[in-house]
Amino acid sequence: MKTRTLSAAVFLALLATLPAAHAGTLRSDVLYLLPAETGQIVFVDLKEARRSPHYANLKSQLLPARFEHFVNFLNSIGMNLDQDISWLAWVFVPPGEDAGERFIGLAEGNFAPERVERFFLDQKLPLDVYRGQTLFPFGSGVGEGDLFFSFLDASTAIFGTRPGLALLLETRYGAHDHVLQNEKFLARLNEVNGRAPVWAVFDELYTRYTLAQVVPEAARFDQFETVARRFQASTLQVQVSRDMEISFQAWCESPLDAQAFSLLLQTGLFVQRYRMKEDNPELSRVLEQSQVSTQGDRLQVRLTIGEQELRKLLTRRIFLSGS
Repeated sequence: MKTRTLSAAVFLALLATLPAAHAGTLRSDVLYLLPAETGQIVFVDLKEARRSPHYANLKSQLLPARFEHFVNFLNSIGMNLDQDISWLAWVFVPPGEDAGERFIGLAEGNFAPERVERFFLDQKLPLDVYRGQTLFPFGSGVGEGDLFFSFLDASTAIFGTRPGLALLLETRYGAHDHVLQNEKFLARLNEVNGRAPVWAVFDELYTRYTLAQVVPEAARFDQFETVARRFQASTLQVQVSRDMEISFQAWCESPLDAQAFSLLLQTGLFVQRYRMKEDNPELSRVLEQSQVSTQGDRLQVRLTIGEQELRKLLTRRIFLSGS
């Protein structure tokens, strides 16, 4: 499975744009739309991000590539990301017995569904319908990876692959369990939703892939797979004032697993910092300040970036590692 998770550079790219402000919240009525087997949610409060002086330079790095197609279309009909969209969330549902990985995006904003439909009809562009919901294709609408978008109401847009949107709509109409019925995932979701402008939740599968991408040197150890198979979930939170504080937590099967992974992670970070010294000395110095600890079955990683260090990091071009 091709993963689209957050790299260490992505953590910084997301966080660097955000001031200390009100926490972003994914509404409960939106959570009811998400399928129970959701494996990853990432939330970005664009309304708060726009308050940052760095927003213009980094907003393209905040967004997954798939969302850029949606933004480009909105621009073509006179809508504007910087004025009309408040927050963005993207969701991945892991592969199942009868389906591959499914992608779902959601956005809150000031939309004009009637204008979009009129545009498609005037241009004689193809439309699709699922459960009475009009789906607007970005491309031909027949390719396996083609993206669609739609509007649940004038303030909520959805976009993604057709299997992803079909699953969301089945959930919306009660034919499929929603994520609030997944007690294990919900426990982690409640710890971060509404507590930071950028936050994320990962299930056990996406926790494993995320950590392998964030700290690849730790993933090289033979013991990594043994411990990673027993991950339960993880979360990311950010608090930003003049400095920046990053908090990442991963739940393991037992305290012994948490301690074992703590040693792997610290060793991996040491190797990663060493290899970055020449090509990316700023990020190397920042990672040197990371604090790794355990509390029972929970692994905690905390990182504080000072204002001057942050400015230096912003001089480098940092990209999202996903689509």
